[in-house]
Amino acid sequence: MNASRAIDRRRSTGLRAALLLLSIPAAGLAALAAWGAWFEASGGRQSWLAAAVTARGFLLAGALLVLGAAALAAAGRVLWRAGEAGRQRRRTGEEGGAILEFAMVMPIAMFLALVMAQSALLMVGNLLVHYAAYAAARSAVVQIPDSKQGVEPHNYVDPNPWGSLKMDSIRGAAEYAVLPMGCGHADYPEGDADQLNAGIARMYDAYGLRPPNWVGGYLARKLNYVRQHTVVTLDAPANGDTYGEQEDIRVRVRHTLYLSVPLARAVFEQLGSEDIVQLDFGAGERGMNVYAECTLRNEGLQDFVDIEHFPPR
Repeated sequence: MNASRAIDRRRSTGLRAALLLLSIPAAGLAALAAWGAWFEASGGRQSWLAAAVTARGFLLAGALLVLGAAALAAAGRVLWRAGEAGRQRRRTGEEGGAILEFAMVMPIAMFLALVMAQSALLMVGNLLVHYAAYAAARSAVVQIPDSKQGVEPHNYVDPNPWGSLKMDSIRGAAEYAVLPMGCGHADYPEGDADQLNAGIARMYDAYGLRPPNWVGGYLARKLNYVRQHTVVTLDAPANGDTYGEQEDIRVRVRHTLYLSVPLARAVFEQLGSEDIVQLDFGAGERGMNVYAECTLRNEGLQDFVDIEHFPPR
């Protein structure tokens, strides 16, 4: 009788501890969403972070992460109970039932872990896409007031996005910001990343370090994926074809985040089917379109230049 009470107390304590641990990320997610909503309502439109944590994709992935953790904790409790008989060295008629419970719950627990992993990656991806929009807008307010080789004068951007030197810089800012979430799948073709790879290799060499293994083909595939699956657009000037000195400049970014975790894709296909797209490589590879935008004010040309030296002196 005392042993049974002790087991019940341990179960109750374990359940309370699990609920407490799950309440922390849930409260954190709710606090982030509330802060982002308050910041947007108070006029803080320049905060990419506030926009990121209130985005539908971020909140959906966060909710799935918390719910998955709760379900995984429940599955873990079942698995713990299934192994109780063995741990207590009891040979009863219930041992076969415990093994059956374990066999039924273990695949579910593994699937929940995969869903949680993909949810975490999507949360990070949403943050990076919104940061990419901010990086592109920051590049825009620097590049647009400049004059590019006499082809694109002050506050003018060539309407052909692939013939504009300014748009090349704006687009590059977004692409490099979202590069960590690029797809490095072995089936994806490598792009032209010689300059990037050489620059990273020089940086490591300057500090007497050996470049990591991802410098090379893997990084070239990630950069090529980002370039092929990131769309950056710039809102046209309010009046004519030239931006005003204090005009707001809005940049929009759409990036297709690669759903890299197998099996978990099915969950996101059901919850966000309109944003799920089939990718142009592999068999059955999927991605999720994430949208972000950022608006910054055109501050005009600056009369100073910060000179940076590499390697650091």
